[in-house]
Amino acid sequence: MPKIGILSSVHQALDPRIFYREARSLRRSGYEVTVIAQHDRDEIVDEISIQALPRTPRWRRPLLWFTLLRRALASRADAFQFHDPELLLVVPWLRLLTGKPTIYDVLESHADFIRIKTYLPAWLRRPVARLFAVAEPWLARCHNGLLFADDRIAETFASLRCPKATLFNYPESDFVRQALEQTRGRGYAPVVLHLGGHEVSRGTALMVEAFERVARARPEARLLLVGPFFPPSLEQEMRADIARRGLTHAVTITGPVPFTQVGDYLRQASVGWWAAQPVAKYEKNIPTKIFEYMAYGCAVVSSDLQPVRPFIQPGRNGYLARPDDPAAHAQAILELLDHPEKARAMGQLGQEWVSARYNWDEMEKRLLAFYAQVLS
Repeated sequence: MPKIGILSSVHQALDPRIFYREARSLRRSGYEVTVIAQHDRDEIVDEISIQALPRTPRWRRPLLWFTLLRRALASRADAFQFHDPELLLVVPWLRLLTGKPTIYDVLESHADFIRIKTYLPAWLRRPVARLFAVAEPWLARCHNGLLFADDRIAETFASLRCPKATLFNYPESDFVRQALEQTRGRGYAPVVLHLGGHEVSRGTALMVEAFERVARARPEARLLLVGPFFPPSLEQEMRADIARRGLTHAVTITGPVPFTQVGDYLRQASVGWWAAQPVAKYEKNIPTKIFEYMAYGCAVVSSDLQPVRPFIQPGRNGYLARPDDPAAHAQAILELLDHPEKARAMGQLGQEWVSARYNWDEMEKRLLAFYAQVLS
């Protein structure tokens, strides 16, 4: 079977989509897979070769591109899949030097993401975003195939003529099976979970304000904030705000956790929370975490944003709240905490939907059909 090289200068090698979904799907189907990405060491995991790149500050990443290019050439892969827009400048050289097909996996609406990048000066974000909105599809023409994380992203590249596939970030089958096993017979606890990165645009400050209202009404309620903060200084700001509101005993901040450990937190929760704000990025991208919440039988409270509406049916598997209204989020959470049997039934329905519809099985078929087309 052909060899596939999966490349990233930004993501961790064990990224949920890159490794646990795509790389493992390819390996299960007989492909030889090498992942070249940030990692602690070279190793073999699940019969997949990980070639480690060092964790590198943003300003030094152009130097990392040469290491990535050298390792990619040494892999002698039959096709290369890459995930970072910055590599649009690098991977064409790989195609030129090897003659092998290259595939761009577009994970985000990158132009919209640039508009909320806090490391860029505010005055610079809009013009850079506009420039990238034009440059990205133009540079993508250099490649043999395109993958997308959702259909709204795919629309940006509709005019390009090459093999394409949309692979929604649904949980993979092993994750769903693990969730079913770990939640079988689980009791109810008044625990609310936010899983993933914490940013102002993801509603982190709003969550703390809203949870203060929850804690006043239900002193036994607890909030888990699991994942990194962007920028890192936001964590100290939120810790100070939590202390000022008298919530230190009720809110746990874990920082980053490996993907293999997220189930340890998901199984503690009865409510999964997504409080993103109505910025352009979150008006397009489907949040992966809502499916992970549902897989673990959590009722979902989410900001009422267009990408979420097809998956959260109010009163059936969760509630939608006005994105910028802490009181509305608090009310939705309290409705679930005040009616645990109702919350449990809603969580069970969501779990059934993930088991039947919103899982990676169909996406794996799409991925394999896509590769067969690109390599034919």
